[in-house]
Amino acid sequence: MTEPTLFKLRVRYVKRGRLRYLGHLEVAHTIERVVRRAGLPYAVTQGFSPHMRVAFSAALPVGTYSESEWYDLVLTEYVPAPEALARLVAATPTDLVPLEAAYVDIRAKALTAHLTRAVYRIDMTSAEGLAISPADIEDALARICDRGSIEYLRGKKTKRLDVARTLTAFSVEHAASGAFQITLDTHQDNDGSMRPEILLGALDAMLAARYLPDVELPVLETGIASFLCFSVAAIVRVEQSCEDERA
Repeated sequence: MTEPTLFKLRVRYVKRGRLRYLGHLEVAHTIERVVRRAGLPYAVTQGFSPHMRVAFSAALPVGTYSESEWYDLVLTEYVPAPEALARLVAATPTDLVPLEAAYVDIRAKALTAHLTRAVYRIDMTSAEGLAISPADIEDALARICDRGSIEYLRGKKTKRLDVARTLTAFSVEHAASGAFQITLDTHQDNDGSMRPEILLGALDAMLAARYLPDVELPVLETGIASFLCFSVAAIVRVEQSCEDERA
């Protein structure tokens, strides 16, 4: 029996702190430098401009935290997974540190095809003077779901977030006085994924129409830094998995 000549190492890592503001390509370039520093025997592509054979899970919105980012690294030699993980940890900035690593079949699905479920946690606090309740948030989110989509601007182009397809379920918990935690269970694939910051913008606009009727609402667009009815402490992608693996 012929021994395998290539090995696919699947790595889960975090995105925290200031490094959450790195874009997807910047993260990819950082991971490539990490692999080189770790001294792992990585494979390269064929062709005119060969590059490292490493592939990533779906892009994370800039500014969002994550406890569940993934990359597949193809190696030309077998390195025990615990050793490979230790070498990667030693070479990686703390805010992108890998948490686990294991080998998968070299023919395994690409991460973007395999990881079709993403769960987000949003920690937020209502604006001073506004008595927003969990029921208010749940009602507003339900109305957004009924609409099915959200229009927003990206530069000068009008885009549409397909809420009906990407938002599977949500829940709202009252964490403390004026503080809430929203959990979004979402679907993602090559045709698109949930953008929590866009959903929050629509939520803010709906709450503002009720609590701040005399305030002119801003145009909904990407890169929203602040909201009228609440402040957001963190948006965290806490899980990515295959929907077929749901319990």
